[in-house]
Order: sequence, then C-alpha cells, then structure tokens
Amino acid sequence: MENNYYIHSYDDLDREEIRVKKRLKVHEKALKEQFKTLPEEIVSVGTNKIISGILNGDIFKSTVTIVKTIGSLIFSKDKDSSLNSSIIDLLKEVFKKKFED
Repeated sequence: MENNYYIHSYDDLDREEIRVKKRLKVHEKALKEQFKTLPEEIVSVGTNKIISGILNGDIFKSTVTIVKTIGSLIFSKDKDSSLNSSIIDLLKEVFKKKFED
C-alpha cells in the first residue's frame, strides 16, 4: 500500500495509527471468514480423495500390498525367526490393547 502523504506532527501520527488499525480489523475479519470455510474445504477435498482412490482402486491396492508384506514377514521361514517372533508379539500386544478398551 502506497502512502501519498507524510507525517509531520503527532496529529498526523494519530490519524495514521487509526487508519492502520482500521485496515488491520478489515484484514482480520477477512481471515476469520476464510478460516470458517477451511474445515468445509478440508472435508470436501478429503472426501473427493477417498472416493477417487476407491474408484481407481489405489486404496485397495495399497492395503493389499501392506497386508502381503506383513504376512510374508510373519509367515516366512527364514533364519531370522527372532524378527518374526517380535513382529508377532507386537501384533498380539496391539490387538490385546485394542480389544481391552
């Protein structure tokens, strides 16, 4: 914002202070209005992403990949059985805590 005048006295300074405060109030009001619409936009975008992900099969593919990876880690018969047992113990604890609530 460009000012075309100069401050020469305390009265000029007071007037400018009042003008700046008024401008700030207008900007604050505009920001409050934008924040009111923000949750609606987040829900809208999230819903669109989920629906498009389901329609494209991306969510399903990701879920299947994760389940396959975890399944292969748990049920593999490699030499690293300590890793498998720790994963199984971890999953048992997670499910136990989940179903206790």
